[in-house]
Amino acid sequence: MDSRFRPLAFAALAALASSTAGTMLAQQTDFVTTVVATKPIAYYRLDAASGKSQVGSSAWKPQGGVSTEQGGAPTGSDNYLKLDGKTGWIETTQKGGVGDAASMMAWVNLTELPSKAGRIFYVSGESQSGNDLDLQFETDNALRFFTAGGGRAEYAPPPATLVNKWHMIVATLDTVTKARVIYWDGKAVAKDMGGGQPNKTSEFSIGESTVFTGRWFNGGVEDVALWNRALKAAEVAAIYAAANGASGGSTGAASASGNSGSAAKTGPFATTAKVEAEDAKGPIQLKREEQIALMFLSAAEQIEHDCQLKLQRACSFAELLSGAGGEHFKFDPTKNDPNYTYTFAVGGLAWEAHANARKPGLKGFCFMARSIGTTVTTYSAAGKSGWTDTDILGRSIEGDTFDAQ
Repeated sequence: MDSRFRPLAFAALAALASSTAGTMLAQQTDFVTTVVATKPIAYYRLDAASGKSQVGSSAWKPQGGVSTEQGGAPTGSDNYLKLDGKTGWIETTQKGGVGDAASMMAWVNLTELPSKAGRIFYVSGESQSGNDLDLQFETDNALRFFTAGGGRAEYAPPPATLVNKWHMIVATLDTVTKARVIYWDGKAVAKDMGGGQPNKTSEFSIGESTVFTGRWFNGGVEDVALWNRALKAAEVAAIYAAANGASGGSTGAASASGNSGSAAKTGPFATTAKVEAEDAKGPIQLKREEQIALMFLSAAEQIEHDCQLKLQRACSFAELLSGAGGEHFKFDPTKNDPNYTYTFAVGGLAWEAHANARKPGLKGFCFMARSIGTTVTTYSAAGKSGWTDTDILGRSIEGDTFDAQ
């Protein structure tokens, strides 16, 4: 390099390094500050070989097969702990501290499906026989939150979205109102009034139960926290939004460029949501009109799930609009979407919804559920779809939804 330009070049590099470091620090601070502001009783970043809680006086250290790796969750710290699924877990000095209510948060990235391993993957909790506070993936790949002897809330994420992808889990319990909620990537996906018992007094552990042993978590874990109150939906959404704005690993069902159309708006819908989907062959290429249809059917799925839990039945289309089950459509899809015709059918706990294309060249979609927890999702290039068409194995909608409180 010409010596005349060295001072300028070094100054530019120094400025860039300073700017980059400042940005990364701001991102990390934003997420950590957001979590700490909600007043957890313990918060472990899990980005080093061992450490102390960001709040309070408790500490954590790994046991067994645990390694520090790079490429963590999008929370501002690139490091995370990888548990080997055989002997590795995280021991903490946090014991009890939970009275009438509780919340737990963890970012997780599974290395394999529990169904393939043939055993339970424990996320975190204070295990106690007959008075559980346990969050775990079970052998059908469903995430279950146990809050008493056998009582649980559950959510079954699409298996194709689980392995090698970061997700933020939050589970909340209020023993006074009896409400239990599971949040997945900032959004409530399971709610019930199953309640649980107060006064959890056991050791808080991560990646393995201290009572129901042999449930070694296989994968990455980062940013685990415990509260002695039930977080509100807005607080969970704010925490996820703080992480979503930070640098780090990716979340979602697919990662193909050009699939999301996140900067576009279509017709009357003021949304820039990022919408992705994948089938057995990989990412599905979706036009923005098709993404809008998926947003409507995904909103119907969420609202119907609330109806099933709250009303013990599926909701009619009129109830999807009115919010009889708790949530409702932001827009009337039959009136506002010029590209699709929507049909809905319900019976008992079962429901079925179709988005049939009005114009050539658009895919058709079908969502069908026969009970609580599992939705069959399909698509067809022919413009109409039924439950026997091509399976959609994973979906991701970030930034906006078409269901509202």
